[in-house]
Amino acid sequence: MVLKIEKLATGAVGLSRNDGRTVLVHGALPGEVVDCSEVQAKNGYSIAETISVLEPSPLRREPVCPYYGICGGCDFQIVSEHDSAMLKKDILRDNLCRIGKVADVPEDIEVHYGAFGGYRHRARFHIDFRNRKWGFLAKSSSSLVHIASCPALASGLNELLEDGRRLLDAGREAMFSNRVNRDTGFAEVSAFEGDDGVSLGRETVNIEIMGIRYMVSANVFFQSNPSVLPSLLSFVKENAVGESIMDLYSGVGTFSALFEGEERRVYAVERDKACLALSRLNAPSALSFTADVSVWGRKNGRHVDTVIVDPPRTGLAEDAVSQIISWKPERIIYISCNSSTLARDISRMAGYRISKAAVFDFYPGSGHDESAVILDRE
Repeated sequence: MVLKIEKLATGAVGLSRNDGRTVLVHGALPGEVVDCSEVQAKNGYSIAETISVLEPSPLRREPVCPYYGICGGCDFQIVSEHDSAMLKKDILRDNLCRIGKVADVPEDIEVHYGAFGGYRHRARFHIDFRNRKWGFLAKSSSSLVHIASCPALASGLNELLEDGRRLLDAGREAMFSNRVNRDTGFAEVSAFEGDDGVSLGRETVNIEIMGIRYMVSANVFFQSNPSVLPSLLSFVKENAVGESIMDLYSGVGTFSALFEGEERRVYAVERDKACLALSRLNAPSALSFTADVSVWGRKNGRHVDTVIVDPPRTGLAEDAVSQIISWKPERIIYISCNSSTLARDISRMAGYRISKAAVFDFYPGSGHDESAVILDRE
């Protein structure tokens, strides 16, 4: 098919139409004319891969990684870091208008981004013991790409790739613990690089962000881009109002820790016990609860001034939305790694309006986006 790309959709995939049918095209930019091939037909739309670019966008550039198109990661290296962030801002605005039915999207959406090289402090490696290789999975495949060095990874993670011995040792432990991908047969090893070393499991490392020392392990989630994270933390801290704060899906206390030493009541709710154990160390003055947000909310509903919510990609369950609204917070700070589900959830929040919005490009070179909105009670 030869198609002209109208815009980018969630995941930074090009959107076009062919005989009235929506086609999502990987590896394409707005305004480009591409020759593409359908790889999957879905109910109501198709997914295609770009074969060649017939009319390139002025934003297009050559990928900086020699593994681009082979490795399954960093699938959006075809634009600069600045242009990546600006295009993701357009995706957020489109989703808020189209999915969220937001009539008054803020004109000035903040944009925060950083450099691609060495940004990533968190990774999941795959270990093939049969061939004694390690690396990442190939694009749209369960085969392994043996990688000696990755331009996106921080130096300590690249040292693991270059040497391999620590990865092999951790991979053996993963196999004994049954942490093996059933589809590939490869052991999986999660890694996080802190200021004082690299964690390959439960062991903790320290990383300092905005003067706050966080204790983190590879087995829990913490943002992988410490150069952009201060912008998000500042956004949350500067926009929290009132004396009581509810931090839902609080993880290791990334946001709760912002309010240590202040005369505020902070409630941290997180169902992952490993995360909450670290949260109690990172934000000791917060009242921490191990529970699913929806279940906890039904039993412990209360008025709070600010609700901070950072759910998984699937967004909020409908009953979680209704519970948050029932607490009548003056402000909701919604952080999301999927602006489609963010927009959907906002459409359910009657009585609240968006006063601010921002994009944080934590994953330059990839189609993943991170955004945040401030919702104020009308």
